[in-house]
Amino acid sequence: MHTQPSLGHAEAYINVHLSRSGPGLRGKPVGPFVTISRESGTGGSTIARALAVRLESELPGETPWTVFDRNLVETMLQSRHLSPRIARFLPEDKVSEIDASVGEIMGLHPSLWELIQRTNETMRHLARAGHVILVGRGANCATAAIANGVHVRLVAPVEHRARHMAGEPGETPTAAAAHNAKVDVARRKYVRSVFDAEIDCASCYDLVINVATIPVEQAAGLVFEVLRSRVEAMV
Repeated sequence: MHTQPSLGHAEAYINVHLSRSGPGLRGKPVGPFVTISRESGTGGSTIARALAVRLESELPGETPWTVFDRNLVETMLQSRHLSPRIARFLPEDKVSEIDASVGEIMGLHPSLWELIQRTNETMRHLARAGHVILVGRGANCATAAIANGVHVRLVAPVEHRARHMAGEPGETPTAAAAHNAKVDVARRKYVRSVFDAEIDCASCYDLVINVATIPVEQAAGLVFEVLRSRVEAMV
């Protein structure tokens, strides 16, 4: 079970599934998979790892359940033999015209917009291959048309999220709240720019979980139960 794979493992996972083709896969159900969208400070990665542990124990498959979070873009770049340094031009935010121009001047090819689309294509391919938990980057939007997925949104009051982030070294509750607000704006802009969608649209998710009242293990359990029902219904 690989709850937070190293870059090498994640690249290997993607390479294996990107290379899978042919009649052997025809007729095989896609998925299952999970996407997690989160407000900053809700512990999305923690819940993803807890969920992966539960899934690997009770719903194992041909490949281990794998969490793709911050490592997704770097893995995509390496699998396409592109410099991992390009990742800094691909934050989970709207790519500004200035950044795009700088990238073109520096000779970064393909274009930054094309790299974003390749990231989306990578998420869709992983979702079809199954046994992945995709965190952030509008994964629910990128995979909305793919069956057998569960799309989750994690939310919590500002004060709760600030207290959670204030546990980091050097972070006060006030600074943490400001940081969370900045990150939330960035993620909202990214989803609007790339998918023309609103990140906090409740109808875009199967579950919206308030982590201030539902602890990590219970939250993971809720997602697990919904996904299990999808798996049981898979042909």
